[in-house]
Amino acid sequence: MVMVMNFIKHSKLYFLIAIVAVALSAYSLFSFGLNLGIDFEGGSMITINYSSERPQLDEIRNSLLEIEEASGMQAQPLGEDEIILKIKEQDISSETFSKIINALPGEFDTSIETISPVVGKELKDKTLIVVLSSLLAMLAYIALAFNSVSKPISSIQYGISSTLTLFHDLIIPLGVLAFLGYYYDDVQINIPIITALLAIVGYSINNNIVIFDRIRENLKRENKLSYSEIVNKSLNETFIRCLNTSFTVLLVLIPLYYFFTNEESLKYFTFIMGIGIFVGFFSSIFLSSPLLVAWNNHKNKKK
Repeated sequence: MVMVMNFIKHSKLYFLIAIVAVALSAYSLFSFGLNLGIDFEGGSMITINYSSERPQLDEIRNSLLEIEEASGMQAQPLGEDEIILKIKEQDISSETFSKIINALPGEFDTSIETISPVVGKELKDKTLIVVLSSLLAMLAYIALAFNSVSKPISSIQYGISSTLTLFHDLIIPLGVLAFLGYYYDDVQINIPIITALLAIVGYSINNNIVIFDRIRENLKRENKLSYSEIVNKSLNETFIRCLNTSFTVLLVLIPLYYFFTNEESLKYFTFIMGIGIFVGFFSSIFLSSPLLVAWNNHKNKKK
């Protein structure tokens, strides 16, 4: 049984919600900035290899709380016996290193590795290129895939609509990261976070393509319906599928967040993925296609 909801009726409210959310996220980004991890800024990694049973992460973190130089340090498990400590300092003094080592519980061997800011800048540039290339490739794909749809909205407008909603889907998680990173040193932009953002782009564009494809099919079959009615019919037909896709991903993310709450990289990966999946579902249903209808209505008013 196909749902019957009027998704277009309150589109102005959806646009207003999106504008407010994007504005707040942009404000957060420009006011607080992003707290970049050592993957992008450079820093030092201290590898702690325990000869016996590795202490719990909470015990290790608590042992470092009183060391001022260790503020913002991330502790991540590696295998069964190792811990990696990441700190945003390229040149750790012997005094600071001794403080950290002496504060740690248990018996272990250590090694230290420095990540140059040059390497971090190169990784930052490559990440930006990957994200922009992904967005441009998806815009081009949608424009080509829907090339046969020329009336009443051109294929390039489908691509522009998707790109605008992808911007919406990315800036909101980034705004949340900027806000949290300003108040909590351990909330940093690292490789897992970039992976989460790219995954958000993939899920969001998948929902958009499913809906646009149904609009294309209905445009060929439903000659008596207006464009607004066809879009609304298509949204009703694809709503459950898009909801199921997003919901099943969230079902996986919730236990991941719960079981890996002590591992910052996985914890914030799942957290940002969860926000992105929710925001992406909202934009696919309530923004992307209603935006096409708004464009079409604006064009008709000009005639």
